[in-house]
Amino acid sequence: MNRREMIAGCAGLVGLSLIAPADAADSLAQGDAALKKWLLEECQMEFYHLGIPTDQEMKWDTYLENLKLHIMEYDNDPFGIEWMKFEPGAPFPEIIIKRPHVAFKIANFDEAVKRFKLLVPVSHPRPGMKTCFIEHKGIGIEFVSK
Repeated sequence: MNRREMIAGCAGLVGLSLIAPADAADSLAQGDAALKKWLLEECQMEFYHLGIPTDQEMKWDTYLENLKLHIMEYDNDPFGIEWMKFEPGAPFPEIIIKRPHVAFKIANFDEAVKRFKLLVPVSHPRPGMKTCFIEHKGIGIEFVSK
């Protein structure tokens, strides 16, 4: 079983359905064939990780003080899950703090963020990395540029 299959199995446990990038792009494009093609070809939209918030204590890999966020990196989880623990006052909407999210790596990040309504504005959580969140069908979708 590869990492993507393991993540999909875990996602089923929390009520998410992970789909192929082509299906995700189709859903995000809402019938706009040109936007779907652009997401797949220009942005090279690629599944990146599944993020799950928790209130449990873990051995955290990263603490982002400006975001009041503890993270167990998905590379360090055997199932490829990014575990997150938000401190009180973390600058995220409840949909991100309370519900899982799916992240996609986007090659044309700056242009992609112009085409969607942002739930969480662009941030630079680490050197050389940009992220933002949009909302889609009640969950957060994270765009990542790395």
